Amino acid sequence: MLLSGCGLSGAAGTPVSFRPTPTSPPAPAQATPGAKLIEAAPLQGLDKPPERPLYVLNVTLDYANGMLNTQQRIEFKNPAGAPLNEIKFNVPPARRAGAIDITDARIFGSSAPLKFDLAETVLTVKLPQTLPANGAIALQFNYALKVPKQENSSGIGGDDTSRGAYSLTAGHWYILLAPWQNGNWYTPGYVPIGDSYASEIADFDVNVLAPDGITVAGAGDEFHEGRLWRYALKQARTFAFAASDNFKIQSSDVKGVKFYHYSYPQHAKFGEDVLLTAERAVDLYSRLWGAYPYKTFRIVETDRAQGQEYSGMVGIGSALYAGYKGSGSRHDLIATVAHETSHQWWFHMVGNDQIRTPWLDESFARYAELLFYENFYPNDVAWWKANAIGNARAAKTPIDLAVMDYANTSDYFVGVYQRGYLFLFDLRELMGKQPFADALRQYFTEQSGKITTPDTFFNTLARYTQQDISPLVKQYFAGDVKLPCAISANAAGCRK
Repeated sequence: MLLSGCGLSGAAGTPVSFRPTPTSPPAPAQATPGAKLIEAAPLQGLDKPPERPLYVLNVTLDYANGMLNTQQRIEFKNPAGAPLNEIKFNVPPARRAGAIDITDARIFGSSAPLKFDLAETVLTVKLPQTLPANGAIALQFNYALKVPKQENSSGIGGDDTSRGAYSLTAGHWYILLAPWQNGNWYTPGYVPIGDSYASEIADFDVNVLAPDGITVAGAGDEFHEGRLWRYALKQARTFAFAASDNFKIQSSDVKGVKFYHYSYPQHAKFGEDVLLTAERAVDLYSRLWGAYPYKTFRIVETDRAQGQEYSGMVGIGSALYAGYKGSGSRHDLIATVAHETSHQWWFHMVGNDQIRTPWLDESFARYAELLFYENFYPNDVAWWKANAIGNARAAKTPIDLAVMDYANTSDYFVGVYQRGYLFLFDLRELMGKQPFADALRQYFTEQSGKITTPDTFFNTLARYTQQDISPLVKQYFAGDVKLPCAISANAAGCRK
């Protein structure tokens, strides 16, 4: 069914309640109900801290000039468990000098601006007084972001906030509260390989005021009223949206999930196949690992060369549609939609450090492609392996490097995607299909909503097999991995 870009409502078909509601331009953010601001020594804070960080983003979109004029509020508890005098944020767009202009930072409700410093992609905000260990605060920023034109890149990485001939994509575009890890703020720098972003579970209320004729595709429950596009997305790793004056929208409704496909006119004829792939993938992965958490799932064509995962939404690069004939599964378009959809489980629900341990999501997503083809296109599994894995078995590239330790995107792809998949496949062959499937489901169940680690994965395997997997680990890993004793033949130094 072909839909226009107007009149869309929330997932249940009725208007969704959002806060705040901007006019034109977006009005100043209002305090969250139930989180009244108070004057509390030593710092103005929140009397009811949010369960997790809350981002309220009011955006005026200047589509023609690629500008996002944004007022952002973020409410959060002190993550350190100790008094803090400054807060650090990651600002991915700042990797380009002059791309983002932060004009104001202050405690929400205060008339006094705060001192801040933006050094490369790290924003440091100085607090006027100490934030207590058990305190919570709301900070507000005003900034203008110039969305860069899409880089010409066939590799994996680069800006996921960019604009091309037919659309603008805002991926990691806003000011992100830096995770607090091991007594420090986690502020990794930009790396043009893989996903060089770090974020934790948060809630999002987003309001995008767009020009007439522009369709916005955002994640979560949507309410569209004239030029205003409003979104609520809970317990998410990130919030992304895309905008275009060219989108054609198709949709389907399967088992309580509303699927949307946004494409350029020349690719709308492939919408039925893309939707079917996403529907099948969501159903399969829900049965294998756990239920998909949202009522909507959006697949959005972008001007990038590759796919990109977000919470409740994926981007599919226009180049992936090229050459697709409109039927069959033997094409990167189908494989990529299955891959990116699986990131709702391996990235969104089970989080990982995508910079230091990228194999913990990308290898699992590539393995999910195999499961998709085994279930729906068993006669095409051999084609998929030849296309997706190639000659990677002959390579020596380790799977466990950080993104910055791979020499280039080619090495990253071979190590993390191809050989990472081979490691999981070989584990399945060694353990047996059912024990491995059971271990994977248990691992997902226990790690959902968390940031997982390699040790956690191996600990789960040890509950489902007594096979010695240390030869496989030695074959695929560069680092010194201390395995549980049960799956390393009680090797010296193993973990009990």
